[in-house]
Amino acid sequence: MRRMAAGLIGALGLVAFAQPVLAHPLGNFTVNHYARVELSGDSVRVRYVLDLAEVPSVQETRAADTNGDGSVSPAEWDTYRQAKVAEIQNQLDLTIDNQPVPLQATDSVVSQPLGQGDIPLVRVEAWFKGTATIAANVDHQAVLRDRSDPARIGWREIVVHADPGAVLSSSSVPETDVTDELRAYPDDMLQNPLDRREADWSFRMDGSTTADDQTVATPAPNRPTDPFAALVTAADLNPAVILLALLGAALLGGIHAASPGHGKSIMAAYIVGKRGSIVQAIVLALSVTVSHTTGVLVLGILTVVASNLIVPERLYPWLTLVSGAIVLVMGLRFLWLSARKHEHHHDHHSHEHGHEHPHPHRAPTWQGLFALGLAGGIVPSGSALVVLLSSVALGRLGFGLVLIVAFGVGMAVVLVTTGVVLVHAGRLMVRLFPADNAARWGALVPALSASVMTLLGVVATFEALSQIT
Repeated sequence: MRRMAAGLIGALGLVAFAQPVLAHPLGNFTVNHYARVELSGDSVRVRYVLDLAEVPSVQETRAADTNGDGSVSPAEWDTYRQAKVAEIQNQLDLTIDNQPVPLQATDSVVSQPLGQGDIPLVRVEAWFKGTATIAANVDHQAVLRDRSDPARIGWREIVVHADPGAVLSSSSVPETDVTDELRAYPDDMLQNPLDRREADWSFRMDGSTTADDQTVATPAPNRPTDPFAALVTAADLNPAVILLALLGAALLGGIHAASPGHGKSIMAAYIVGKRGSIVQAIVLALSVTVSHTTGVLVLGILTVVASNLIVPERLYPWLTLVSGAIVLVMGLRFLWLSARKHEHHHDHHSHEHGHEHPHPHRAPTWQGLFALGLAGGIVPSGSALVVLLSSVALGRLGFGLVLIVAFGVGMAVVLVTTGVVLVHAGRLMVRLFPADNAARWGALVPALSASVMTLLGVVATFEALSQIT
């Protein structure tokens, strides 16, 4: 009964640490699209809004700076606006009664509201009007498809609304939106955003004339404040403010490390299964922190330098795939070693007629520790990336780098503490068993730990493959 109870405690402990591996929110990477079809007495118009989050806004701003002087002039923004509206127009397909209807831009505006870390966002608003003549007092069928930015993640919303002079008889999409033109995103849908890229509807119009709408820049969308990104925007960088900012960054790094992911499940399975030492736990935790911080710097450089070639959020599934593959390979290797050890112990026990001599634990290699650390921290934090980009935009690159290092120190403290606690917990669980059962426990725990690690690798790998495909 004691063996069963202890085994159950160990399994529950591993499951408790088996959180989703390296799951980071991608809100700072989103490219959000909104289209509202307006039916009137004599025309079909499309109200379109493109709302970019911080990271793609940095990339688009660099693209708008055609002369490369580090700032975007009003003339450059006007050129950018015209090019972006033309691009959107080419990606919108409107058909009425199975006949394509060309769309013409009637008005547009681009604005730069401030986002997290005071990064100027890019928001484009435009009106398009169908140029074909539509017969009055006749039932029509229409379809709108939005083919813009198919590879980018984000919110995609389409609604169809009937103004006076038109009657909407059926529609595959709602008549009113839920985001107020991408100004306020529903909290309960952030983990499962809308992804509407097509709408079809039936309508009738009476032929009455309506005036075209004028576009004006609207207020910035409501975004939750990122406390880490806010640190880099402090107005007065005196020594006291810098010290408080560093302490705050370290605290936020610790909170970030305590959230699901960051290799804690891998650390638990490895340290308990291999009966790792405190030194190994510290090395594993520090390698997670170093790989996590390095990932932020590398992704930041790619975002700024290779903005025309790299879609940052598309790297995350590949990084997750690398992480899952490393964990899967290591888990299978440990499972194989555990099986060999159990077979050796069984043969040794049969030859010695009951005199057990447990096989010593195979010492883990430093390469294995660093590989697991890489797997645990390879996916960078979106908040830290925003801090880096914001520090570049504000001319505070040194301060931003110091904040990111402090963030990493906070992560390291929490992960090292977690590893040390796991080492002591593993040793305590071993002491719960009588000496004559030590060998059986020694065979059970590595196999259970290796199985958990393998399962984590399989889950992360399949999750990454589903995002890539």
